[in-house]
Amino acid sequence: MRCITKEYSEMLNNSPAWNFIKNTPRPDFTELDKEVAHFEKWIKKEHEKDRKLLKKGN
Repeated sequence: MRCITKEYSEMLNNSPAWNFIKNTPRPDFTELDKEVAHFEKWIKKEHEKDRKLLKKGN
């Protein structure tokens, strides 16, 4: 495990790239969460159909 030294911490705080990453707001995942929920419902139904077909075939 690495220890962040005072010098390294100061270097990071002076880095424009690090400050850009650190100060960028978190993305809004609201739409993505809705799409994931929709996909989960759909794939659950598809899996149920597949299981029924597999049981019929045996």
